[in-house]
Amino acid sequence: MSKLLQGCHLNSIHRRSFAAIISKPPRSISVVSSLQPQFSPFKAQNVISYFFSSLHRRNLSLRAFDSSSETKSDVVSQEKSENDCRDDDGALSSTSVPEEYPSGEFEFKEMNGWMRFVVKLRMLIAFPWERVRKGSVFTMKLRGQISDQLKSRFSSGLSLPQICENFVKAAYDPRISGIYLHIEPLNCGWGKVEEIQRHILDFKKSGKFIMAYAPVCGEKEYYLGSACDELYAPPSAYFSLYGLTVQASFLGGVFEKIGIEPQVQRIGKYKSAGDQLTRKTMSEENCEMLTALLDNIYGNWLDKISSAKGKKREDTENFINEGVYQVEKLKEEGWITNINYDDEIISMLKEKLGRPKDKDLPMVDYRKYSKVRKWTLGLSGGKDKIAVIRASGSISRVKSPFSIPGSGITSEQFIEKIRSVRDSKRYKAVIIRIDSPGGDALASDLMWREIRLLAASKPVIASMSDVAASGGYYMAMGAGTIVAENLTLTGSIGVVTAKLNLGTLYGKIGFNKEIISRGRFAELTAAEQRPFRPDEAELFAKSAQNAYKQFRDKAAFSRSMAVDKMEERAQGRVWTGKDAASRGLVDAVGGFSRAVAIAKQKANIPQDRPVTLVELSRPSPTLPEILTGMGNSLVGVDRTLKELLQDLTYSNGVQARMDGILFQKLEEASDSNPIFTLVNGWFII
Repeated sequence: MSKLLQGCHLNSIHRRSFAAIISKPPRSISVVSSLQPQFSPFKAQNVISYFFSSLHRRNLSLRAFDSSSETKSDVVSQEKSENDCRDDDGALSSTSVPEEYPSGEFEFKEMNGWMRFVVKLRMLIAFPWERVRKGSVFTMKLRGQISDQLKSRFSSGLSLPQICENFVKAAYDPRISGIYLHIEPLNCGWGKVEEIQRHILDFKKSGKFIMAYAPVCGEKEYYLGSACDELYAPPSAYFSLYGLTVQASFLGGVFEKIGIEPQVQRIGKYKSAGDQLTRKTMSEENCEMLTALLDNIYGNWLDKISSAKGKKREDTENFINEGVYQVEKLKEEGWITNINYDDEIISMLKEKLGRPKDKDLPMVDYRKYSKVRKWTLGLSGGKDKIAVIRASGSISRVKSPFSIPGSGITSEQFIEKIRSVRDSKRYKAVIIRIDSPGGDALASDLMWREIRLLAASKPVIASMSDVAASGGYYMAMGAGTIVAENLTLTGSIGVVTAKLNLGTLYGKIGFNKEIISRGRFAELTAAEQRPFRPDEAELFAKSAQNAYKQFRDKAAFSRSMAVDKMEERAQGRVWTGKDAASRGLVDAVGGFSRAVAIAKQKANIPQDRPVTLVELSRPSPTLPEILTGMGNSLVGVDRTLKELLQDLTYSNGVQARMDGILFQKLEEASDSNPIFTLVNGWFII
């Protein structure tokens, strides 16, 4: 559910003020990270010397900003010492060559004879649930929500890490002939869509076929389907390739009619959450930001589709602008392979694989194939270990009694993982995978501090998924290197905080409230029945400004950037990963595999040496998941209600969240529409 006010640093003055969001236990497991099999245990070491990575570009001082004076002195001294080695954009340049990062690109390597023999032996002794018939087709339905977290075997839904791992396993599994995807409406961001598309293209390097069937297809679904060898649709398919839109909602007129006066302090001209409370139309700055985001996403879509279909960009754009919905025309102009029902495609696959028509096609689905271990397929990891900590969802300080395992980021649990990794000598590097619009500002700051302490002892790479903005970016900027997808939404360094004056509304409904207080500013946030006094308004504004400076200065410090240059990139503006990289907010553009490659580089591990990823964030299965496989409680309280109660329980305190941007067909979050709820005497939107 959307909350419409945000901030960036916890301050008692701002308790029970509004917050804005975009939408809405640790058991370690080892996962093989190498994308290629370790073909032989007797393989000789590579005699080519491996060049050691250069020193970290940014200063990873252990000092955090313990006070405003220290903050100022640290930043000023840093600016002075680095003033002569900055380029026009404020990023460090000096006379040295900018650090180059490995691409992490997948390279398919054929198994040698010995390894094929080993794999056959392992398949003979594999667990019963790992048995797959030779010549099978791996089938997977891509639809609905896709989580960035690993899931227990009893959990329902799709997990991005598991999807990607299954693509890699299928590429090397001699029992798998190809892949058949069912693609239906997706409820995820473009970062995850890019990651899946990348793995589809990587799978094709194995020489095996990959086909897709799309009965309902929009831009995201076609983005994936066009990457496959063949794309089919039934005669009655719903194709809606009409383009992309972005929306912003405004409550100024509603509040005016019902007698609510929002008193808003917005620091950052692009921080549009305050606009949603006070304005009736979109501001120029908000329009500029949203237009840039939309142009980036739509332009990327046109480029990738044109490349996949072998067409010119202008031809693709003209086709979209024609408003085509007839499947026949899509086939005629080469946008899909053919028009067929699912059973007809199954018959085609039988013919392709030489199966008799009266025999069943051997198939293995996503859920069963996820149980096949990579070890069984010879995809063994190395001795070097890299820890992976996943942080997905809204940020809070403590665990709610209504919380669901893996449903959000709790700073207490996250810090425990960080400290355990810091104290351990098992791990050569750490990857923090972030998929969060932010949340509690104090929690974000505490995690930032711990990440910086960890980065001082071993390489830390932040890998961004769909979104890592505001509080999510706060976490990421503590890492030594930040990697984002091309279309990750990030940044949003700004503050909006407000108090609602409900005096007129109270008068209309006959409600009265009287307060007895001691202390000049005791009623600052308690007296919602009247507007601020001049001295209260001044204090409220100064506090918000201080909160913004704390966030901005820490961002400048973490990114080794002059404060005035960071100010240009902050102002509450949301950037795509590509634009953030060109402005020094992100170091490299790529997916999780590139983050792994950079972690190996920083840890002085040769790129061709397999490593083992140790996942520290897999949730334990709950009793309802075990009993039903769906996560619903026995009394009918479903996941959505529990997440709602979790949000309501810990709604106090300034939030560092990304503004409530609703991308039609871009994010499509189920909780993107504002809902009013009365909590502790305050409306949360």
